[in-house]
Amino acid sequence: MKLLIVGGGKVAFYLVMGLKRDHEITIIEQDESAARELANRLSASVICGDGTTVEILTAAGCGEADMMVAVSGSDEVNLIACQVAKKHFRVPMTIARVNNPRNFEVMGAFGVDTVYSGTKVLAEMIEQEIEFTGLRVVHEIVNSDRVLCEFVLSDASDACGVALQDYHFIKDMRVVLITTNKGEVSTPVGSSVMKAGDTLMIICPRKRMEAIWKGMVQA
Repeated sequence: MKLLIVGGGKVAFYLVMGLKRDHEITIIEQDESAARELANRLSASVICGDGTTVEILTAAGCGEADMMVAVSGSDEVNLIACQVAKKHFRVPMTIARVNNPRNFEVMGAFGVDTVYSGTKVLAEMIEQEIEFTGLRVVHEIVNSDRVLCEFVLSDASDACGVALQDYHFIKDMRVVLITTNKGEVSTPVGSSVMKAGDTLMIICPRKRMEAIWKGMVQA
């Protein structure tokens, strides 16, 4: 995959270091000394310049990029870089870092495919750990209020020893995977019996998490 990164700070450095597959990576960094340091420390190509301009993006091969990731310290730069990549160069996927969580919705409204905020993610993790210990959000389903969660079924839950087809689940909740305490994984069917210690992976609306936590995790 040809990957273009705008912003050459620590986020970009550790992102490149953390990628597990070989990719063709080009980093655009406006600060000359920072760009030089990145070039010396990474195997990725580094271009010194403004990642919001057509000229620099052209020089970086944006027209052939499969993905643009904008992780500079400026939300405005990240938004503009993604917009130019998407509209001018037809880059299939754009991802932008948001430094100010208030700009989270704005990014999506202006066409950025995926937006992430470290502050927002951390706040949600803390909130979840405080309120729903033992119930973990695995994935948030795009353009939906639903989340993919997993938890270990409490031995105090009235779901223990009951088949899926016979249990009265919280509204709009569905079990999609069961892992026993012995590590056996199965795709559940109606006759599957839930047991204490089973790890259940479920899809449910985020607003139903508290009810599920009270009824099946902390019961």
